[in-house]
Parts: sequence; C-alpha cells; structure tokens
Amino acid sequence: MSNADGVDVRRFVTARLGAYAAFVALLTAVGLWFASGIRGAEVWGYFAIASLVGTGGAVWGVRSALASVLGTSTVQPNQMSRAGSEAVESLVSSSENTNDEPQAEPDEVDYLTALRHEFRTPLNAVLGFSDVLLSGIDGEVNASQREDLEIIRASGIRLRILLDSALDLSQLTAGELRVSDERTDIRELVARVAVEAGQLWSNKRRAECTLPNEPCVIDADEARLRRSILVLTDFLATDHREAEIRLSLSRSAQYLSIEITADPSDRLNIDALPTPAEVLAAEDAMEIRRWPVAVTSEVIARHDGSLYHGDHPSRFMIRIPLRGAP
Repeated sequence: MSNADGVDVRRFVTARLGAYAAFVALLTAVGLWFASGIRGAEVWGYFAIASLVGTGGAVWGVRSALASVLGTSTVQPNQMSRAGSEAVESLVSSSENTNDEPQAEPDEVDYLTALRHEFRTPLNAVLGFSDVLLSGIDGEVNASQREDLEIIRASGIRLRILLDSALDLSQLTAGELRVSDERTDIRELVARVAVEAGQLWSNKRRAECTLPNEPCVIDADEARLRRSILVLTDFLATDHREAEIRLSLSRSAQYLSIEITADPSDRLNIDALPTPAEVLAAEDAMEIRRWPVAVTSEVIARHDGSLYHGDHPSRFMIRIPLRGAP
C-alpha cells in the first residue's frame, strides 16, 4: 500500500471518528439538557446553533474523506479466502520487499496513538457521567431520560471500539502489533462482555451467559481479547436481529472455548469475515467500516488461538490454548 493510500485511510478513519465524537457530544448535551432541567430560550438557541455547526462540520469531513478514498485508491479488493494472519503477513512482506513503493510514514502509528489519546479523554468523561446519571446519584431520571442516556453510553462504547481497533489495524499493517500477557480470569471477562453487549444495544437486547464453575485463569491481553469477543457478539447480533444471543465458556484439557451463538437463527449462513489487508485495499466504504471485525481474528491469532464460524445455528467459536494456566 502506497503512502497516498495510507493517508487516505487515515483521513477516512479520522473523519469517521470525528463524526462519531460529534454525534456522542450532541447526544450527551441532549441528555444533560433534559437531566438538568434547563429550559431557557436563549440557552436553547445557542445550543441548537452549536449542534448544527458541529454536526455539519462532521458530515462535511466524512464526505470529503470518503471522496478522497474512493477517488484516489487504485487497489482492488482481494478475495476473502484466506485466514487473517496470512493476509497481513503477506501485506507486510510485500511492502518490505517492493523497492518501487515508498515506505509508510514513520510517524503513522504515533499519529493514531495521539489521536486515540485525544479522543479517549473526553470519551471517558462521556461514559463516566452517563453511568453517574443512570445510577441516579445526581437525582432520579424518568424513562425517556434513561433511554436517551443509554443511547449516549452505547454510542460512546461503539466509538471506543472504533478507536482501539483503528490503532490495532495501523500496528498490524506495520507489523508492530504486540499483545500483553497478564493473568486474566476468562470467566469474569466473558461475563463483562455480556453486560457490555447489553449496554452497546441500549439494553434493548441481552446476551445470555453460561459459565463453568472451575477456574479459567490464563495469560492473555485482557483488553484486546474482551474487545474481540464484544465485536463478534455485536456482529452476530446485527446480522441476526431477531435471534437470542448466547455466550458460553467451556474448558477442556488443552483449550478454553468461547462460543457466541444466535439461536434461533434467522439466517442460514455467515459471510466470510474480512481480513485487515482486504479492508485496507477496499474501495467500498462499507468494507472499510468493518475494520474492528478484521482486527479480531488477528488478535485471537496473537494468543495462539483460532476463530471458527458455522451455521445451524449461526455461531462463532474462539479456542485459546491454556497458556500459563495453573
């Protein structure tokens, strides 16, 4: 991938994250507006003008970046036929061995790292104060206000997933993604994903959770693995809107198995998952937006694990070896 393509991808990522941030900020303002009981006409006028300007700027940025991506990229999408790890290794190897193509900018990862930091500070405030208002610490909220606040929190969670996945995607293309090894209780991790999935869906759906009694403590990158399971859970729920989503964890002599199931399925099959190489080479904006799913298989592979998907019912299964288990 040339520098021009890399810059276009970064522009699109930046603009899209900016749009999500503007949307979250707008929803937060609305939620705080109703929660605090402000009704002054003059204040409302200022708020409406600022909201229109912010939303218009975000839309303009996304359209400009999208036009740049679709107008300048010359790389055709690859066929979705190989595992994600093989595709990324091939992409990195070809970029290193091709002398005619300029190398990626050395500050590319630092750029996205700084971008994530700048977004996460206000994002953490959005999520934190949403939880405070929903808890009733600052006073009771009515049903309508609670629904608004849950939408704000869900949008914040989705933006956090996009931010972290964008940085991982950049590190993957540079061959620099490294996962940490820390003692992680997978039972608590899966239970937390089930709760966070409900929050991601504004508590309009739930993810049922079945966990074993025996310990499931291994060495893993807790944050990345939790995000990977959440992304797959949301992917399955989006593809099967009427199905009940189930999470289950089981342990064998050598592996931990995490299964995500849509039951009963309202579709017969799951399409092949995109790889990071295919997402970066895509000319279709819909494919570019699937980078969190593309990153997921790579994160699991870095844990020496495997990702499977099947039908009847539609499901994902993650198998991770018991590395460092007691």
